Amino acid sequence: MPETATASSRPRVLSGMRPTGKLHLGNYMGALANWVKLQDAYECYFFIADWHALTTDYADPSRVKLNTVEVALDWLAAGLDPERATIFIQSHVPQHAELHLLFSMITPLGWLERVPTYKEQQENLTGKDLSTYGFLGYPLLQAADILLYQPQFVPVGQDQVAHVELTREVARRFNSMYRSQMLDRRPIFPEPDALLTPSPKLPGTDGRKMSKSYGNTIGLTEDPRSAAQKIEAMSTNGQRPRQTDTGDPDLCPVGDLHKVFSSPEVIAETQSACRTASIGCRECKAMAAKSVADHLHPIYERRQSLREDDAWQILYAGADKAAKVAQQTLLLAKDVAGLSRTRQEMGAFPQSAAPALPRNFAEAMGSSAISLRNCWLSKPEVRDLALKEAARETFATEERFLEEPLLTASKKRVLLRGADTFDPEGTRFEIPAKSYEVWALIFVDTTSSEWQTSPDECTRGFIIPQKYFAQAFAAAKKSVKKNETIPVVLRRDGERFLLTIHESEPVEITELESNYDPLR
Repeated sequence: MPETATASSRPRVLSGMRPTGKLHLGNYMGALANWVKLQDAYECYFFIADWHALTTDYADPSRVKLNTVEVALDWLAAGLDPERATIFIQSHVPQHAELHLLFSMITPLGWLERVPTYKEQQENLTGKDLSTYGFLGYPLLQAADILLYQPQFVPVGQDQVAHVELTREVARRFNSMYRSQMLDRRPIFPEPDALLTPSPKLPGTDGRKMSKSYGNTIGLTEDPRSAAQKIEAMSTNGQRPRQTDTGDPDLCPVGDLHKVFSSPEVIAETQSACRTASIGCRECKAMAAKSVADHLHPIYERRQSLREDDAWQILYAGADKAAKVAQQTLLLAKDVAGLSRTRQEMGAFPQSAAPALPRNFAEAMGSSAISLRNCWLSKPEVRDLALKEAARETFATEERFLEEPLLTASKKRVLLRGADTFDPEGTRFEIPAKSYEVWALIFVDTTSSEWQTSPDECTRGFIIPQKYFAQAFAAAKKSVKKNETIPVVLRRDGERFLLTIHESEPVEITELESNYDPLR
């Protein structure tokens, strides 16, 4: 299986954010501040969702790239650390789009239409034409974003829980639909849980929800003096028209700022003073402004020291790291969905992404072992699905590799072997002294000048019926000790391939290369 969170000492989390430009305090307290804390306890993947930005802003994408780097700089200033988290841009990892396309083939339309934010945003964003598949399908793209990394948790606010539930449903449907094709009967996509993010009430300067569309934001990385001026001009939501009037800080936006940014002592003082009219609103706002400025000042200072080039290098490196994990998951998903692999995917499949190979086979074959296995199983001549499935399981565990024969759909007992060692005189296989109707011997032709760059093209597969090996094999079994294996050497002689069983005379098997009829 791919490198999952369960194999790590820390559980994995993944989350993303649309690039809408520089972040404000609402973005920070709603998600980012929590992400910074998660870095110490979780294996974190955080991405800037530039494709998601196009679901609503496709008509004017002029600021997407600029906004992307602004978000990255704000993340770094706020404390996201590329040494402790993988930070990347969504579109820099194209596996997101490919898995989204694969999921779109199996997801019922009704699942997308019932997502709560679908109709809500259509009603609220009346100035935009949202009658596109991109907008309808963005929760499915979110599902692909998440499942590609197989996280155990997705940190979200309460309004995003429905999206995580859709992700779980998609994972469940995919796993159920393709269960019979899975390499080791374990689901490819574990169902992640929502990790609810504490989201304190943080109003904008006019008392409404802080939002760029309202023009009432306080920037996360703006000059603290500017932030203080905005707070000093904030609405108090009608509290205390006269300084002698008592107020209720629980109904005042300035009181909400105190609860988030002020110390317990300042909170207690302002709560009491407001209710007894022993403090004026101007003084209360000044105290809130100082608390916010104290919090923002180190973030502002870090932001001033960061360069765009630094951010891009971090994003590029993060995308490279994320793509390795994403590719492992995607290739397994493509396998079980019946899709073939590209030449690049065949030759560059990471060892950790495939089921574990027997140690002797993997060590002898190196990185080409994965290519050998996958190339042979993907050859169009291998039509026996039962054999393919058995072959996957055989290569998945050492015990099955050593002990059990394979059964084709026609119930033929087949020995499937990859090269155990390389011999100067040929390719050597160790064969158990058991009865088989067919041998399937596969190896990479290392004598070819292309085997290191295109091992799939140099893969040889010989399907050898019993009549070719029965007599020599029977003689060999008599001359070896109980439970010993019998050495078989496959040697190339010019254009001919010769098979030697123990000490027998070589048998030419050239015509058996790519002849899969005996399996049927």
